[in-house]
Amino acid sequence: MKKQFTLLFLAGIIFCYTSCKKSDDDNTPQAVTQADIATVNSNVTSFMNTYNIPGASLAVSKNGKLVYIKGFGKANTATGEAVTPAHRFRLASVSKTFTGVAILKLVQEGRLGLDAKVFGTGGVLGNDYGTAPYNTNLLNITVRHLLQNVSGSWGAASGGDVIDQNPAYNYKQLFDWIIDSRPNPNPPGTVYDYSNVNFVFAGRIIEKITGKSYINYIKEDIMAPIGGTQTDISGKTEAEQKPNEVKYYGQGNDAPFVYTIAFPRRDADGGLMTTASDLIRLVNAIDGSSTRPDILNSASLTQLTTPSAAFNGYACGIGLWSAENIWFNYGSLPGTRTAFMRNANGMCAVLLLNSRVDPSTNENPFVFAMQDLVLDITKNPAYNWQDIDQF
Repeated sequence: MKKQFTLLFLAGIIFCYTSCKKSDDDNTPQAVTQADIATVNSNVTSFMNTYNIPGASLAVSKNGKLVYIKGFGKANTATGEAVTPAHRFRLASVSKTFTGVAILKLVQEGRLGLDAKVFGTGGVLGNDYGTAPYNTNLLNITVRHLLQNVSGSWGAASGGDVIDQNPAYNYKQLFDWIIDSRPNPNPPGTVYDYSNVNFVFAGRIIEKITGKSYINYIKEDIMAPIGGTQTDISGKTEAEQKPNEVKYYGQGNDAPFVYTIAFPRRDADGGLMTTASDLIRLVNAIDGSSTRPDILNSASLTQLTTPSAAFNGYACGIGLWSAENIWFNYGSLPGTRTAFMRNANGMCAVLLLNSRVDPSTNENPFVFAMQDLVLDITKNPAYNWQDIDQF
């Protein structure tokens, strides 16, 4: 017995030595533990406390490296489950950036023209929806007009965004109703009019060109090549919650609507869900930097980030903040608020929340506080980001 114990003990020493010791010619980097930055944590926590946000997830990259990732607060207040970096959040309108990237990838591959007409004979969607003949403004809408929100239709300035109306309709029924009953008052390209309908049509273009469902194209052709594995379509009800998905909390008038949003019908405009790390992977894959491979080449990135003549603050599913050298997008739905920023200085940040201030109240202090928080993370030189990569 003593001899057997001695042999096992020596074997353990040899195993530990060979597997744990780094030899002189072993260039494998040693694991580095993220060190908390107290000011960053304090700022996020203070913001959450001020605006009654139960949970949040933060991811920060510097020059293509994931240098900071952290969960804050509760994924579920009833169970006390804490938010971790593995938790997934609904993205709301940040989904539009995924859609813009997917369309530009198809353009880059020569499978689609950004200035191709969408409706009518010869259009990408042809006469698939509604009743021909179509009016002139509808016939002149291009793919680019949809992505830049200058279709001249379906937004607040043209009769209202109707994406949530007739929630029992499938895509075919919804789009037949939109084409046949909703006006197209403005010539495309002349008026910026933010509309979720534009992007749900863009999702159908992706499906028509690729033969895949929208979500499968996003998963397989956009996220998988960059190592993203956690992106999916949101469930409508609490019972449809996906693994590692947070619970959502509505404030004020939002409360009844957190689990009534028409997912998965709302996909390409606001239906995606993912982790902060998966989202920042995408941001780094369209940042125009050489530090990590980009999904889009320089010509396609230029198209993605070129605004319309009607409004210089929004390009193809991505916002432009020229004064701060920022590309960004924000998302907002009952129980959800999200943001990412890509700074030209090499910093990128993602912040995902599982609640928002009721927009029927004065939400501006909350909206601007979140914006300032993310902006500070990307531009404050006082933060001592470690030279680590947690991708």
